[in-house]
Amino acid sequence: MKKLYQLFSLILIIAIFSSLLVSCGNKDETTTVTTVKEPVILKMASAATSSYIEVEQAFVDAFNARCAPDYVIEYYPSEQMLSFSELLDGIRTGAAEMGVITPNFYSSYEPKLGAVELPFLFNNLDAHIYSMPKLKPLYGEILESQFNQKLLCLHNYTGMALISKKPIKTLADWKGTLVQSISPVLTAMIEALGGGAVSGQPYTESYSLIEKGMVDGVITAPAAMRIFALTDVAKYMTSAYMSPAVHGFSINLDAWNKLPKNIQDIMQEEAQKQSDIIDEWLRGEWTKDHETIAAAGVEIYTLPADELTKWKEACQAVTDQKLADLGEFGQKIKKIADEANLKYPN
Repeated sequence: MKKLYQLFSLILIIAIFSSLLVSCGNKDETTTVTTVKEPVILKMASAATSSYIEVEQAFVDAFNARCAPDYVIEYYPSEQMLSFSELLDGIRTGAAEMGVITPNFYSSYEPKLGAVELPFLFNNLDAHIYSMPKLKPLYGEILESQFNQKLLCLHNYTGMALISKKPIKTLADWKGTLVQSISPVLTAMIEALGGGAVSGQPYTESYSLIEKGMVDGVITAPAAMRIFALTDVAKYMTSAYMSPAVHGFSINLDAWNKLPKNIQDIMQEEAQKQSDIIDEWLRGEWTKDHETIAAAGVEIYTLPADELTKWKEACQAVTDQKLADLGEFGQKIKKIADEANLKYPN
């Protein structure tokens, strides 16, 4: 009798469970429950403005076209998410999973990051671009070991020149000239040339500093002169490849390690592809920037070879000291630059 009761109870449970399954769908339909995986969102912070937004957005679009909806990069340019000065540390801590950084502007954290800023390191833009594939692993190792991020790509950010409120054509003209500096290396260069360096403010504040008379000028890229309308407050530009800059995309190392290998490969591939495009795109922008600056009424003075030599000689002690401080790393940078300059002389 007990066994019969147990059998009846089992049949009753099966019947109830079956009726519940039928009630979940329409008649003659089978209901399938699918577990939806949450998409992985990677926020990418940048300080980019103007046309630089478009070339960075192109990388984001290319990645998303191949990896969405499972993996998506959300792009936040123009300091919407992190300010320029916060980018390196923001990516390190994961405040943003990805970012667009200018490593040499953070040399106060690690002097090696500023090695590429050595005065007159490259002869010209061609030598600068040629060096990028060789510089990338050097910068990549520093960012990974010390700043918890993987460098996906590295491209040129052109060279920096001087824009000022008064003409600077000779070494003598530097005396008494206050110039904004955005890194320790630039500070040393300005002082070696005979000027006074004013530091502590990011390059995004250049317009305000010149307008308020706190500085006479700033050493920055021609693109920044154009984008930040420095041509409204300074009417003289001394054209020389005074100090180069580098630029790249990086991702928080913890976020990177969580990505599947195939997604990592796609991200690396698309980042490098767009980085190569940016290197070439900046050739045209370099010319366009100079034309725009001249059209804005700025007098552009290109240093003649003999005066350029004097400026380089004035800064040689800075270069020698920085290379000595950097040891083996500094010698690697010098070797790369020497090879590039031999290939692309002035």
